[in-house]
Amino acid sequence: MFRITLLLVMLTAIAQVFPSCGGDENAGVVGWIEAKKVESHSFIIIINSADYEVPAYFWQQVEVGDLVKWDGRTWTLVKKARESVPSQP
Repeated sequence: MFRITLLLVMLTAIAQVFPSCGGDENAGVVGWIEAKKVESHSFIIIINSADYEVPAYFWQQVEVGDLVKWDGRTWTLVKKARESVPSQP
């Protein structure tokens, strides 16, 4: 029983060293847009000092200060930087 436990612990430790197959380093990005730019026909937003290429329609939809999310396949606008506050009568 001790050998099986030791083997499982060793295999788990070894598995942590190697990256998983098909892993996407950009999966699960959530953050506030710090800046927007266009570089040679690429639309780029900057989140946490990292550049991310986005579709043109999404680049036009978002503004600096917006909270956005990338789920590995789709960019989503989570919250606008300036949401209108309803006026009180």
